Amino acid sequence: MTNLEFAARAKDAAQSYDTVYLWGTFGSPLTEKLIRKKAEQYPARYPTSRKNTLKKRIPQAPWAFDCVGLIKGILWGWEGDPEKTYGGAIYKANGVPDRGADAVARACTEKSEDLSRIAVGEAVYKDGHIGIYVGDGKVAEATLGNGYDGVVLTDLHARGWTGHGKLPWVTYQAEEMQKGDEVFFRGTEHYPSSTAAKGYPARAGKARITLLAPDKAHPYHVVHSDGESNVHGWVNREDLVKN
Repeated sequence: MTNLEFAARAKDAAQSYDTVYLWGTFGSPLTEKLIRKKAEQYPARYPTSRKNTLKKRIPQAPWAFDCVGLIKGILWGWEGDPEKTYGGAIYKANGVPDRGADAVARACTEKSEDLSRIAVGEAVYKDGHIGIYVGDGKVAEATLGNGYDGVVLTDLHARGWTGHGKLPWVTYQAEEMQKGDEVFFRGTEHYPSSTAAKGYPARAGKARITLLAPDKAHPYHVVHSDGESNVHGWVNREDLVKN
């Protein structure tokens, strides 16, 4: 699964499906049997008040996820199909293991604490919790509390994420970029033309794409849009991250 497809499915789960937070699930239809089973497995997570709240939701037939269950469910094939067990997910499918949130975070590669350099489809994490960056400054996460109960879209910079990284079971592809897009320039070199052989150092920071030169050596002309960067020239695709 590509990162763009992965992110799109996570965003769709948040926007198009009725969901509820249930510790230990990865896309199961909510039933009384499921609530009872999970309460027996994780009694500390299911006080009487929570069980009563969940039982009241059964008539709406929401899909149940916990935070890492959203990631696993999608990678295991969840597609919100009520005719299929677990909405289409198959336990441990596609070579994706059953791991907790912290273990999945540890398995990520190219990890960073700098949220300005995040790519679509990367995992974002903090102690005991994990989500999926879906682009446009938004994260899809299954969470409970602060007015949330289920899979929701939240602001990337409002939830205290401590890091991000690429999931090893996702194939990451570069997003297409267009004139006018806001990007993050990684801070390498900019060139005086799209075909120039010699470049000059430029500082990292936010920038805007002003011109395109498809199939050229340096296909994007960008101009800095903050005081951190001084980039003003043609750059390479790998030097840009779409905001």
